[in-house]
Amino acid sequence: MALTSAQVQGIESLLLASASGINPLPQIRAGFPGLQATRCDADDMRGELPYRRSGGYDLFLVDTSNHCWKIVDDPQQAGGVVITASR
Repeated sequence: MALTSAQVQGIESLLLASASGINPLPQIRAGFPGLQATRCDADDMRGELPYRRSGGYDLFLVDTSNHCWKIVDDPQQAGGVVITASR
């Protein structure tokens, strides 16, 4: 599943509207059924560059086509997202 630019923009909009410290995943999952989405601590993503920073969150795109997810920077390769609180 490739992410469209509209989906990425929609996710960014949800993140911008989410108050810092609030879990944005329920809104993302409700707004984008079928999209793989998870969140983790920013320290777990150290060494990786976020695709975008939106509000108080970092957005990482992930290739979910294999058992182990891989961070990517192309929405066409992404089947999911990882969200962290910005540092």
